[in-house]
Amino acid sequence: MKREYPSVIGVLVHGSVARGEPGPFSDIDMLAVINSGKKPSDFSYFDGDIHVGIGFLKIAELEKEFTDPKAFFWARGSKGIIRRVLLRWKGAKPPHKVVDKSLWDTYYYMIEYSGKMRNGWRKQDDYMTRHSARIIAHCVERTLIVLNDISIISENYLWHQVLKAGKRPRHLRTDYPLALGIQGTSDTSKVYRSALRLCKETLRMIRVEFGEKAKQLRFRTLLGEPLEKHGL
Repeated sequence: MKREYPSVIGVLVHGSVARGEPGPFSDIDMLAVINSGKKPSDFSYFDGDIHVGIGFLKIAELEKEFTDPKAFFWARGSKGIIRRVLLRWKGAKPPHKVVDKSLWDTYYYMIEYSGKMRNGWRKQDDYMTRHSARIIAHCVERTLIVLNDISIISENYLWHQVLKAGKRPRHLRTDYPLALGIQGTSDTSKVYRSALRLCKETLRMIRVEFGEKAKQLRFRTLLGEPLEKHGL
């Protein structure tokens, strides 16, 4: 990498390989950090039968965009530069404005897609019902990440972390796998009931945990409306 791209100062490895738990079909995901100059195009190749994906990021972008040091594993690179970035992140909390915006988004979309899911259920549209349930489950994920300050190890491992969250809806362990679709069932009514209960419990949790802290006017207004107004 250094020979082909002299501007590379370090390499970040993430995913199952970084965690030391790759499966037989796992690929290797790497992010090459460059100090300056034009950013090369991402590329991938096969090393034997192992797929290797390589992306590029400038050090300034790394500092600006990545807010979770635990999402990556330090592999090799220029001494001190990236390590200083990671140390600066350690123990850092996201700004209140970011938390406020994140919870506003998930709160709003859960209400919106609970309506779409109910419409799908009434029309006996399995696709719309299950699709909406899955989006609700993803919104629950984002809510729990924010409220529990979860460090994302990998998108593939996220559901394990969500199920272990301290602050969580009461029936999360039952409802979340069904709504997300990682626990398969041919009975759409189970998916519908689980997603609806998961949605209600998560919305109420946001109101309890963050209701008094919300700053955004539209968010505060929405939090002030009874959930029954939205069919919940």
